[in-house]
Amino acid sequence: MKKRIISAVLLCCLFHYGFSQSDDKGVRFGLTLSPQVTWMTASDKDLSGNGTYFGYEYGLLMDVLIPKNYAFATGLLFNSCGGKLTYTQPTKFNTFGDTLFAAGTNVDYRLQYIAIPLTLKLRTNQIGYITYFGQFGFRGGLNIRSRADLSDLAGKSTYDKIDFGKDVGPGDFGLLVGGGLQYEVSGNTQLQAGLQYYNGFVDITDNPKDYKTKSTLGGLKLELAIFF
Repeated sequence: MKKRIISAVLLCCLFHYGFSQSDDKGVRFGLTLSPQVTWMTASDKDLSGNGTYFGYEYGLLMDVLIPKNYAFATGLLFNSCGGKLTYTQPTKFNTFGDTLFAAGTNVDYRLQYIAIPLTLKLRTNQIGYITYFGQFGFRGGLNIRSRADLSDLAGKSTYDKIDFGKDVGPGDFGLLVGGGLQYEVSGNTQLQAGLQYYNGFVDITDNPKDYKTKSTLGGLKLELAIFF
């Protein structure tokens, strides 16, 4: 994992060297710490969504200007997310072997990903100190940690903060759209605030073969960042 992070940082530096030699092109780096609310959407009749998770996302952002009014926006982010699901039929989990859980079992997923957004950012000309933007693209993520709380139909806790990695898929991928503004503070320093919506495409759960269900990840994030 450390090697992947170092490689990504070196790649960012190469982009900066290659593009920063032109007036209408350049690379800008930023740091973000952003609150978000996420949920898991059930795509199966034996499953239902049952609540949200309040998490956060932080890390490195990078805008590659092509030219000034357009940018390829990416980054390397740590994403803390999750959601709640209710299994409406008796089910099993890989984590517990052959144990059969009763219908109505609730699972509160707490997930962590290394995420990489790949979006196109459309930017207005600067108006006063403000530049407005919209963005559209995709985001992929690699799961690095999975925990869960389990409770029964009556809401009584049966397991707390257990390692649930055997029942979560290795990655996530989906649509990312948003918009916001950048405020020029001084020189190359800008503050950014925006709203992003994420809609996952792939099943992020991994139940046993005869108890397969499908659920995807969604989220709404208030992106706060500073660019240099």
